[in-house]
Amino acid sequence: MSHDQNNNDTLTTMTDTLGTTPVRSIMSPHVTCIYEGWSVDRARHFLARHNVSQAPVIASDHQLVGVLSSGEIAGFLNSDETYRAQAVNDSFRRATGTEVENLDELTQWVRRAQVYCTAHQIMRTNPVSADADTSIETVRSLMLAQQADVIYLTEQGVLVGVVTALDILAALG
Repeated sequence: MSHDQNNNDTLTTMTDTLGTTPVRSIMSPHVTCIYEGWSVDRARHFLARHNVSQAPVIASDHQLVGVLSSGEIAGFLNSDETYRAQAVNDSFRRATGTEVENLDELTQWVRRAQVYCTAHQIMRTNPVSADADTSIETVRSLMLAQQADVIYLTEQGVLVGVVTALDILAALG
């Protein structure tokens, strides 16, 4: 048997194994998460404290609802006053059912929009995710198709783990 044939057989065996092995076998169950109701400021400090550039956003029932990165936070903090005023007004409306009518008050709040606005308002929705029982091979293909370095793993929508491109490479042997 030739050397190339041996390599092809080994690769085929690895792909077959990865095609049936659930990704939960290589996932990390420890995921640093942001709650959707946290203020933008709290989320910013959380990312800095944990030395990560992004984290999944979860609802109070641990359902995965989005991803928030330092880039989205920076974009919000550097956005124009009109955008921040709209975000503050949206947050106020959700909390009270009414609009902010006092423009001086709104102006004051806009200066501290990072305190009054939530992670949910600025997160990216539809994070790249898969069920934890999905095969490693399917998740690898999803990573390639979505050009994602991280896949969040769920069970019935609840975040249970994370798998990275490095985890997939390690599984390939």
